Amino acid sequence: MKRLIISFLAAVLLIPITDTQAQTSGGNSPYSRYGFGLLSDEAQGFNKGMSGVALGFKGRERLNFVNPASYAAIDSITLLFDVGISLYNNHITEGNKSVNTLNSTLDYISAGFRLRKNLGISLGIRPLSLVSYDFYVSEKQDDFDGSGEYNKTSNYKGDGGLRNAWLGLGWNICRQLALGVNGGFTWGSYSHNSSITFSNTNIHSIARLYKANINSYTVDAGLQYTFNINKKDEITLGATYGLGHNISSSATFISQRLNTSSVLGADTFRLKNAFEQPHKWGIGFAYCKDKKLTIGIDYTCQLWKGCRFPELQDNILYKSTDAFSNRHKIAAGVEYMPDPESYKVSDHICYRAGFSYANSYTKVNGNNGPDDYTVSAGVGIPLVNVFSNRSVLNIAVQWEHLTASSSNTIKEDYIKLCLGLSFNANWFNKWRIE
Repeated sequence: MKRLIISFLAAVLLIPITDTQAQTSGGNSPYSRYGFGLLSDEAQGFNKGMSGVALGFKGRERLNFVNPASYAAIDSITLLFDVGISLYNNHITEGNKSVNTLNSTLDYISAGFRLRKNLGISLGIRPLSLVSYDFYVSEKQDDFDGSGEYNKTSNYKGDGGLRNAWLGLGWNICRQLALGVNGGFTWGSYSHNSSITFSNTNIHSIARLYKANINSYTVDAGLQYTFNINKKDEITLGATYGLGHNISSSATFISQRLNTSSVLGADTFRLKNAFEQPHKWGIGFAYCKDKKLTIGIDYTCQLWKGCRFPELQDNILYKSTDAFSNRHKIAAGVEYMPDPESYKVSDHICYRAGFSYANSYTKVNGNNGPDDYTVSAGVGIPLVNVFSNRSVLNIAVQWEHLTASSSNTIKEDYIKLCLGLSFNANWFNKWRIE
């Protein structure tokens, strides 16, 4: 068993290399120009089909890193290993123009098991945000001497993102109440490149680079309280809190003036202690009826308003406290299993559906960013093999729509195919020889 744990830890340490490549190659959203980029979905295989409902969900055979109190319910004889990926098409529309992009992402890798009675542990890695865009704007302007026109082309390109690795514990204080905590490390980088070129070679070109490397920590706590309505039905209340704090990482801005063959001049600005991480909290519940039907609703809030973030004004980098808005999200989902007591595999298939709404944490040119609407459906299919009869292949389809309230803005529609494999093996069974 020790070798297995060591092997998993080694694999987790290697993930940042492949994860960086996956995140920088996925997506092409102009909205990722703002803030830390587009926030990644926190949903896992078991709740992708329920639009991410999680705070009140727990189980002996599922991992739920959104609420670390759920680790206390992990089965005592199993090792859980969970991995998820998404394949998606992004349809971007602006006025009568549109474009499609195909992408894929690694959503998460996690593992968990029980350390001792009433105490579960989980560790893993997942992306937090994504910066990925590449577009240009071309326009004609009158020449200085009035003799004609020249073309002005503005190019914009950005990539990068943040990732988080965590180690968490969940503890059953009593039969009804469980507490948990995730401690993690967040790291990543992003860069925004822009250039302005002119068809008139007498006009100097401009190139700008805005970048940052970020390293920080995270602390997230959770609780779950379960009470029985009767012998078959129960309700689990869930709540979480994430610690907000200053981030000491720096940001850099470089501006260059160029002609066709050389750099004519450059200015560099560096800003220390430029970032801040928001406080977060959430509350939700899950109602389970006869172990067949589960209905959940979550509300979460991220207090981004007033958080420090570097912004440009008149080619000067400064610490802004007006770049963000508080982010509110509500999600509702349902899961149904025909007969948990049956011996038929088909009776153990989980059918799921859900809906969520969230506003953007970023502002776009001083206005509110895009609202996010998601509708999803999925299934959890049991996998029976020589190692276990409790592993599950989770498949979900999501439609996500991003649109801002102001007119003449970019709209984005994502169609996602989400695949998650939850491997559940009886590693901790004691073998007897007679």
